[in-house]
Amino acid sequence: MTRSSPVTRLPQDIVEIIITHLIYDKPSLRACSLTCYSWYIAAVPHLHHTLVIDTHEPWKRRFRWPNLIWHKHMLGLLPLVKKLHILAYVSFDEGEITPKMFSRYTLGKFSALTNVQELGIDFLDIPKFMPRLRRYFGHFLPTVRSLALRSPMGSHRQIIYFIGLFQHLQDLKLLFRSFGSNSEEEAPVGDLTLIPPFVPPLRGHLTVTFLNRVELLEDMIGLLGGIQFRSMDLFDVNGTELLLNACVETLETLRLHQNDPRGE
Repeated sequence: MTRSSPVTRLPQDIVEIIITHLIYDKPSLRACSLTCYSWYIAAVPHLHHTLVIDTHEPWKRRFRWPNLIWHKHMLGLLPLVKKLHILAYVSFDEGEITPKMFSRYTLGKFSALTNVQELGIDFLDIPKFMPRLRRYFGHFLPTVRSLALRSPMGSHRQIIYFIGLFQHLQDLKLLFRSFGSNSEEEAPVGDLTLIPPFVPPLRGHLTVTFLNRVELLEDMIGLLGGIQFRSMDLFDVNGTELLLNACVETLETLRLHQNDPRGE
């Protein structure tokens, strides 16, 4: 009869402490997960904490969901994902994030991501998801605390409407490009009827880059009941003074950049 190693009999709180020191060392975490059941339970949430979905690869003619999604879903690991980033590249055909990427089959797997706290989406084509945004993103609404939108597509009202879906949102990133026309798009007719369904607290960190549309900031302040960010990181933002005035009572940390063209 083989004697079990003493390491497998360590108290669970000691195992948790050891695993915490290895959270950035994936090879060591994988080795720990193979030790025994108690070590597996401690290590597996850190192994699957972050998921990056690359929506386009140069050698593929069109988007296909990566096999990693299927494997995680089959093993029941998608609910362990706390940080999700959906990458996109508009230099390729069909580079934006649109409903075409979701079939009924793939949407079922995507909906298993029920505990995401940090959500990042590149080039989200919001108008194409309207008015069925909740069908695709509804499972994120109760859990997401941090949202990063890189070059979101749509009017300022549509972008604010999407942000207002996340009722517990604390941190927000709006990252636009320094070129192109997305940041200067005008609101379509009838867009003023869009009212965000929730008023998220927005008390954490705000990052904004290359934003020309001051109307977007005005709507964020007006439609979301004001903003109360404690820290801000701003670069090339038309409306910096508007943000500073809105957060004058709560702002603790402000990061500006020496090479900011609007820094004067």
